Amino acid sequence: MDLGLCFDLDGTLGRYAGDFRAFAGLLRGQLMLQACDMNRFYDLLSVELRRDGPVTLERGLAAVLERLDQRVPADLPALAAEAVEAYAEDVRPLPGARELLERLDAAGVPMALLTNGPEDMQRAALAALGFRRCFRVVLVSGDRDVAARKPAPRIFALACTGLQSLPERTVMIGDSPEADVRGALDYGLQAVLVGDAGRAGALGVPAVAGMAELDALLRTRYGV
Repeated sequence: MDLGLCFDLDGTLGRYAGDFRAFAGLLRGQLMLQACDMNRFYDLLSVELRRDGPVTLERGLAAVLERLDQRVPADLPALAAEAVEAYAEDVRPLPGARELLERLDAAGVPMALLTNGPEDMQRAALAALGFRRCFRVVLVSGDRDVAARKPAPRIFALACTGLQSLPERTVMIGDSPEADVRGALDYGLQAVLVGDAGRAGALGVPAVAGMAELDALLRTRYGV
């Protein structure tokens, strides 16, 4: 059976180049919540966007408004859609990510994207990066059909099913020791940590500093 590869998005293939706190501040202003302390608004929004289950920016903002005993405005869907578009414009690929994905895709390696976050924001980010066509499977934790955040076993099970690969023949590649690596290992996948070599050693997995090292590792260790 062919090897399947799973990639994390944020911090692995791309990054948000903007200031997320400033982004939240703009949302606070558009919702006319200047009377709400910025720290409280930011904390509430952060909690709502990191929930398990179906999550979108619109749903998260509505939940924040309800927690603040504020009316949900009729134009919230349009406001959220514009904010998602603005967010995606500030997402940038990490060096070498595009070239690596295109090489693997051309070689016919089955790949899945596993990312935590609101469905609309993560899909918009992926579209802005131009990586969608490289993946056979895209799993966003906020999608109602996924509704599970890494390191939950469900998202890794869905990836293996979509890739038609056994867990032991599937490699998770990500920058989070807990969400990406430990979650994958607990489900029986192999894993590669992008970043902290010290944490990787403690987990018993290889570490790479970036896409060039990952490319070399995939060629030499996994034969892809």
